[in-house]
Amino acid sequence: MSRLKESFLLNVSLPFAEVFSGTNASKWYKRISEMNDWSQDRITEWQNTQLHYFVKHAYEHTTYYRNLFDALSVNPDDIRCTEDLKQIPIITKDIINAHYDELIPDDLSSMKYRCSSSGGTTGKPMRYYCSEDVWGYVTAAKIYYWRKNHYSYGDDFIALGSSSLFSDKPSLTRRIYDKIRHEHPLNCVNLTDNICEDYCNYIRSKQIRIIYGYAAAIYLLASYIDRKRYDFSFINAVFATSENLPDHYRELIERVFHCRVMDCYGARDAGITAYEVNRGCYQVGYNVIAEVTNEISPDTGSLVSTSFLNHCFPLIRYSFGDEAKLEAAPDGTEYNGQIIRRVLGRTSDVLRLENGHTLTATGISMIMKRFDIVAFDFRKDGINSVCMRIQPIHSKFDKTQEKLIIQTFARYLGDDCLLHLEYVDEFPVRPNGKRGYFLV
Repeated sequence: MSRLKESFLLNVSLPFAEVFSGTNASKWYKRISEMNDWSQDRITEWQNTQLHYFVKHAYEHTTYYRNLFDALSVNPDDIRCTEDLKQIPIITKDIINAHYDELIPDDLSSMKYRCSSSGGTTGKPMRYYCSEDVWGYVTAAKIYYWRKNHYSYGDDFIALGSSSLFSDKPSLTRRIYDKIRHEHPLNCVNLTDNICEDYCNYIRSKQIRIIYGYAAAIYLLASYIDRKRYDFSFINAVFATSENLPDHYRELIERVFHCRVMDCYGARDAGITAYEVNRGCYQVGYNVIAEVTNEISPDTGSLVSTSFLNHCFPLIRYSFGDEAKLEAAPDGTEYNGQIIRRVLGRTSDVLRLENGHTLTATGISMIMKRFDIVAFDFRKDGINSVCMRIQPIHSKFDKTQEKLIIQTFARYLGDDCLLHLEYVDEFPVRPNGKRGYFLV
C-alpha cells in the first residue's frame, strides 16, 4: 500500500469515522507516537497523575472502594504512585463477581463504554464494562505496533480466530472500523485439512500478505502448509495473539511463511496489551500500571494490573490469572514504560508444588516434544500430585515412552511428587476457538 493511501486512512478516514462511532483510536494513536519520545520521568509523572485521579474517582463514585478504603483507613489522596498502590488489597474475579453492582460508578451514564465479559477459561466468566478510552488505546496500540512489522494501515489481513477476535453480529462501529482496516475473519474452531485447504486458497485469491490470529490456530495452518509443501513465502508478517507462543510454534510459523512473528500478549479485562517489538521484549501499554505478586523467582509471578483509563468499571490491583516476568525498560531505549520479558501463560499453566518445585507450560512443552504425542494438558490434583492427560500417536507411542515420561518428570517435579498419566483420543476445542491444551 502506498504511503499516501495509508496516511489518508489514518489521518482522514479513521478520524472521520470516529466522529460517528464515538471512538477515539485516532487520538490515542497520535498520543502513543508522541509518548514513545518522552523520558521515563515524564511517563511516570503522567501515569501517576492519571492514577491519582482514577483512584479518587473510584472512591468517590463506587460503593465497593468507598467501603474498602474506609475500612482500611486509606485516604485516596495518599495514592499517588505505584508504591502507594500496595496499601490496597488485590481484587480477583471472585470478588468482582460477588460485588459487581458495587463496582459500577454512580456517574456511569456520563461515560461512553461497552459491556463485555472475560472468556471464563480459568473459571466463571466475569462481566465488566470497558470504556471507549480503553478500547481506543488498545486499538491504537495495535495499529502502532503492527506498523513496526511490515504492515501498512489498510492492508488486507486474515483474522484466524473466533469470538474474542471478531463477532458474528458486529456493531455498526465495528463494521465501519473493519471496512477501513480490511479484516477478513476466518473461524478456527475446527481446522480440518479441508478447511485449511480452503483457507490457503482464500489467502491466495485475495492476495493477502498479513496473518493475524490465535497462536495455536496459526501453528495448525502452518503445519498443514508445511505438510503440503506449499509456497507461502509471499506472507509479509504474522501477528500471534490470545494464546502462549512456544518456541516450536514460532520456529515452524517463521520457516513456513518466511517472515517474522510478532507476538501480542493481551488481557482485555485487565486493560493490558503488550507487543513483542524485539524477541523476548513485550512493551506494556502506558495505559496500565502492572505489578508482580506471588513470585516464583525475582520479578516473575502473578501479574496484577491497574488500568487507570477504565473509569466506568474501576479495578485497582486486579489479579486476572496470568503469570509473567516484568521489569522496567532499560534507560536510553525508544520505549520508556514497563516490559514483559517472558509470558508463562495462565496461572493454571504454571505448576507450583508444595515441595518448592515450579514448572511452566513452556518448559513442559519442550520436554514433551521428544515424545510421539499430538497434544497434552496438566493440572494439580492434590498435594504434590499432578495429572497429565496425553493424546498419543497410537502407531508410535508405547510403554517405553510412558516410562521415560515418568522418569523425566521425576527429575523436575521431585521424587516426592506423584505423576498420573491419562490417555485421551482427542482434546475438544472450546466454543471460543481457543485451546485448553498444548499442541506438540
